[in-house]
Amino acid sequence: LSAIQHQFASDIFQLAPSPKLASNSQWVLLNTAQRLRTKVDIFQSLDLSGIFRQVQYRIISDADWDNLVFKRYFPAKGASTAKALQQFPSASYYRQWQALMDGLDEDRAEIIQNRLRQWFDKLYWVPHPESDRMWSTKKSGKEWTMLPPGEPGNCPRIAVNPRFIGK
Repeated sequence: LSAIQHQFASDIFQLAPSPKLASNSQWVLLNTAQRLRTKVDIFQSLDLSGIFRQVQYRIISDADWDNLVFKRYFPAKGASTAKALQQFPSASYYRQWQALMDGLDEDRAEIIQNRLRQWFDKLYWVPHPESDRMWSTKKSGKEWTMLPPGEPGNCPRIAVNPRFIGK
């Protein structure tokens, strides 16, 4: 599990999206070397100013954090995924997770997933995944808050863990 945890943040930021127009500034402020060296502590602060030029966030419910976000990053053994899944299959942490789950029986897989959930629950935020991708950049609706404040536009969406609001 420690190898999966260690690789998680680096993989996520190596797969971070860029604006479609090359002339637009990058949404993520980290350069290639910084993305490669990213550690999980990047997800343990709500100060996003050094990470994103522009981002939209939503504080999600405990149930969505557990059942939607966690289970997309770390699906249970035998869970079905979208046919055209993007970004996740390119992440080495995800391939390691899938291989680990494939090698375990159902009971042991559930124990390992629950142990990893305890670690995941300590993260303040992660990219808000959709059913077919890790990073979504859709224009925000009223349930999303833009940072910095301004007109809604296309940029990365992040899910904020409700356990850390006010920290």
